[in-house]
Amino acid sequence: MPPSTPADLDRSSLRLSAEGITRLFGETVALWEVSLGAASGELLEIVGPNGSGKSTLLRILAGLLRPDRGRVQWLSADARPRIGYVGHQTQLFGSLTVSETFELAARTTGRNPEGATTVADRLGLTALGQARVASLSAGMRRRLALTRVLVSGARVLIVDEPFASLDPGASAVVAAALIEHRQRGGLVLISGHLPAPSLDGASRTVALGSVGGRQARALA
Repeated sequence: MPPSTPADLDRSSLRLSAEGITRLFGETVALWEVSLGAASGELLEIVGPNGSGKSTLLRILAGLLRPDRGRVQWLSADARPRIGYVGHQTQLFGSLTVSETFELAARTTGRNPEGATTVADRLGLTALGQARVASLSAGMRRRLALTRVLVSGARVLIVDEPFASLDPGASAVVAAALIEHRQRGGLVLISGHLPAPSLDGASRTVALGSVGGRQARALA
């Protein structure tokens, strides 16, 4: 077991149940009657083509968007587990340095800032500690956004296309961090167009159908 860090997790039971999720934007169907479930210790990939509703579904599961119909239920010892969400827009402060970003994340969630350094090191960001966020590539910013939610102690990670803008080496680093979170008893939900090769069978996959959003179905 790795040394204690801000990513240490409560290993009590945690389950997500989403039933009949439907979301419309005007007359456009984003999701239609989508149901899925996941539990602590799982890494779930939601895959589908552009327009299939992947991002909308993740935002609903994160509590950032309400469905028009259907229900999302989190079953855990707490009323609601802490959720860390990374969308296409990373919501980072460009004027801060990399070090300042993850130290701020630790302090605002009551975590040990020293542990933040450990998490950043696992994601290959320590050497960039004094670099301004605004100067980072898109791939580096996505790794930093993931570091921030790991530092926060979130038990549930919801990441929209975590491997976008990453080369194979960086994808392997991010995949290792997601797998480690799952192994520690966390729950990881991610999206992509296809199952990510870098996860190497460590995930379970469900697919959303064609454009317009349809029922999720298990692939693996």
